[in-house]
Amino acid sequence: MKEKTPEIFIKLIKNIAQPACIIDENKNVLYVNNCFANKFPLTINKETKKMTADILNSLNFESLENKETADIKQLILSDQHKINLSVYLLNINEDKVKIFLLLFSPEEKKDISFRVDTALPVKEETFRDEDLLPEFKELVGENIAFKRALFIAQRAAKSNISVLISGESGTGKEILARAIHQASSRFAKPLIDVNCAAIPETLIESELFGYEKGAFTGAKAEGSKGYFDEAHEGTILLDEIGDASLQTQAKLLRVLESGTFKRVGGTKNIKVDVRIISSTNRDLSMLIQEKKFREDLYFRLNAFTIFLPPLRQRREDIALLVDYFLKSDEEILKKDFKFSPAAMQVLNSYHWPGNVRELKGVVSYAINMSADAYIHPSSLPNFLFTQAGAASAETAGIYPDEESDNITQATKELEEKIIRKVLAETQNRTAAIKKLGISRRTFYQKIKKYGL
Repeated sequence: MKEKTPEIFIKLIKNIAQPACIIDENKNVLYVNNCFANKFPLTINKETKKMTADILNSLNFESLENKETADIKQLILSDQHKINLSVYLLNINEDKVKIFLLLFSPEEKKDISFRVDTALPVKEETFRDEDLLPEFKELVGENIAFKRALFIAQRAAKSNISVLISGESGTGKEILARAIHQASSRFAKPLIDVNCAAIPETLIESELFGYEKGAFTGAKAEGSKGYFDEAHEGTILLDEIGDASLQTQAKLLRVLESGTFKRVGGTKNIKVDVRIISSTNRDLSMLIQEKKFREDLYFRLNAFTIFLPPLRQRREDIALLVDYFLKSDEEILKKDFKFSPAAMQVLNSYHWPGNVRELKGVVSYAINMSADAYIHPSSLPNFLFTQAGAASAETAGIYPDEESDNITQATKELEEKIIRKVLAETQNRTAAIKKLGISRRTFYQKIKKYGL
């Protein structure tokens, strides 16, 4: 048996608050998280030179079935808290040789089961569009990494486990969070979006938890409820959590650990039931190293992570997204729009720092600027040419003059060279019109304009 523990399981148990470890079929300890190490003594077997723990002696593998739990015994720890000891037998590499051990209370059993299930890799052949829930249809793409994120998010919707969605701005984190909520058992309750970076530090506590009457100057006479009140039995989205101040992080951690909060000016602990989804465009692990983000809060939020790739890493989805946005606008404008191949070439060459959100804005701009149903490069915003010129040259062999600093002139030069290139390739004006995706009238206007 190989004793190398799969990294995915190490990451899973490292980030949970319960004592947890991974052992082999001989009850040798392969990995423990800090919580386990702090609660239970570990010893080295003199004969096998392997690490063991006395608490594991009562394990009976025969009582376990694949991915199901079995309670071994109830333990009474030094703090007099009772904990049920349960284990999972996982089928790894088609051989039941690794044990994923967890200690948790009965009410946590459902979420723990979900964590184990979602830790197992999702096979690419399972990414079938017909299996995607309707709530996730707004997220369009065929890129493997993107589809994996959607199907993992769909799994996450089945549980109350906290989810951290990471990715650059404009990749669809808020839309994905909404889909997870709508596909969950909490769909009939509110989804409250809290922008952690936008709330002033002086107001953060009252905004999150509300305040009692007379709590501070300018407060409403009757007091006010906060975001956690509004999200009760629903979901709260902590948007851009990486931008939250350390003071805000401390207040959030307190309510996440206890499930209760006090209003500003109040003394009563108020119990709240919320599902936590957080999002960030920053590297939280790096912020932890820089002492700008609390590690304990990170562990609370990062029970499960979903990464949305940037658009430049899923260029095969650009055409799909363009069609999706066009259809959305067509329903409003009652007009059948289409991007010409030349215009699509420009879109495919751009690096999209604003990701899907930026692409949607460009499509809307082009629709409004286009003189007819065919959208040409001249209808695209000028910044696409100035920033995508080098990429366009590399992929299409067309270059605006390097000396030209005028955006309009550079756009005209690029359009002219695209037409020249297509004419040279086709040696036929009818074929060129078809390849450019423009009307005959527009084509001959361009021919006359550029003297071709």
